[in-house]
Amino acid sequence: MILLKWPLKTLSADHSSAHLLLLLNSLSDVVMMLNEQHQITLINHCWQKMTGISVESTQGQPFTNFLHPEDIPNWFQLLQNMRTDSNEVIWFRLISASGELRWCEMRLQSLHKSQLYPMSATLCDITPQVRDEQVRHASYRSLQSLVDRLPAMLYRARNNISWSMEYVSEGCELITGYSAENMLNQSQISLGAMIHTEDAKYVWELVQVALEQHTTFNIQYRLTRANGQEIVVLDKGRGLYSDSGMVLGVEGIIFQIAE
Repeated sequence: MILLKWPLKTLSADHSSAHLLLLLNSLSDVVMMLNEQHQITLINHCWQKMTGISVESTQGQPFTNFLHPEDIPNWFQLLQNMRTDSNEVIWFRLISASGELRWCEMRLQSLHKSQLYPMSATLCDITPQVRDEQVRHASYRSLQSLVDRLPAMLYRARNNISWSMEYVSEGCELITGYSAENMLNQSQISLGAMIHTEDAKYVWELVQVALEQHTTFNIQYRLTRANGQEIVVLDKGRGLYSDSGMVLGVEGIIFQIAE
């Protein structure tokens, strides 16, 4: 009976190990184990799909061998802050077999509560999301560059008598003589203070009527620049509203018409 039981247990253990291996290799994320020297002691087949580097040539290698050089200091800093109860998340770039960079999110934790090593980690390929974000940033930079080159002043302002600026394009300096930095949230350098005193009241009233009626406004008025020069501008804009209809502010564009 003893001789029969031992082979049965061995077969059962082998069967479980085989199923565990199949499970790990079926995952769409990389699963790995690191020892105290930060060498990869176990890794599933998703690693090869992600990087093009074979599992056989990866095992026993320090994990830093596959990291982008600029990300290695962040990796070591993470390890220095690790505790046995930590569950750390880090983004970094892997260098694939073809030299292509793959952005990954790693979740790293200790396998035992009493000791830091070995560590287990999962790696998720986030390259498509990062690329989409990079495209969005590039598009935003291109649009911002276009806006700043316009010979006009795009703005978003609070609905107060000063028309305090929450956003203003670089074109404001061409119109007002003040830089965007000086105009943002600066009560002493406000659009309201630049509007001619004889025009300020009707500008305010026309904008309030447009806000109440949820229509655009189109107003000409005199504006005094930083150097004291008086110019005539055209201000086209509309209101900003909350879901409940509350006025959050106004946004528009100001062109110079004449001196």
